[in-house]
Amino acid sequence: MHRRSARYQTMSPIAHHWFDSTHITYGVVTAGVRTRPVQLEASVFKGREPDEERWGFDPIKLDSWSLRATFTPSPNWAVQVSHGRLESPEALHGGNDEARTTASVHYARGGLSATLAWSAKNRIPGDTLSAWVAEANWDVDARHSLFGRAELVRNDELFPEHSHPLHDQPFRVARFEGGYAYRIPLADTVTLALGGSVAAYAKPAALDPYYGKSPVSGTAFAKLTLGD
Repeated sequence: MHRRSARYQTMSPIAHHWFDSTHITYGVVTAGVRTRPVQLEASVFKGREPDEERWGFDPIKLDSWSLRATFTPSPNWAVQVSHGRLESPEALHGGNDEARTTASVHYARGGLSATLAWSAKNRIPGDTLSAWVAEANWDVDARHSLFGRAELVRNDELFPEHSHPLHDQPFRVARFEGGYAYRIPLADTVTLALGGSVAAYAKPAALDPYYGKSPVSGTAFAKLTLGD
């Protein structure tokens, strides 16, 4: 939802753990340099996700790092690559570090915006799990918008119970979503958007007994926007 191409996407991509940093981190230091077309950044931070007591404070420990480069050759294009080494980031894989690499291209012009992104999450020790995301938003006119997303993820966290026979087994899952939004101007800089989306999934047959043969999901939303 932080990208123009995900303007009306109410759900995070199923691949968001491949692209984002830790949701909350206790301790981060970032430095960078920027010219007109290029921005370079480096960070050190705590890689471990917080415990379930989210109202408390975890000890600060700068044990992980990341590097990012962004290239914006014009106001319409942005290209980025990043790499990070995270110490034991996920509770489900407490003994694994991760080396995470991402790359993405974003385009925006007029009412059209689109993003194509790829990521590889290398468990240390363990497999390398990849993910692709493609999404777009088209503001057809002042009132109507169409949006969609397609993603393909290799995921080994579909069965978190250690006793399950498929625990830690990776599966490649695809998700396809399309939706519509209708904007209602309430004031000069206030807009209410009403809309919804439908998503379908493609997956191996081994997942059918647990996730259904042809799962379909839907969302409905009302979004209040201040400004453009």
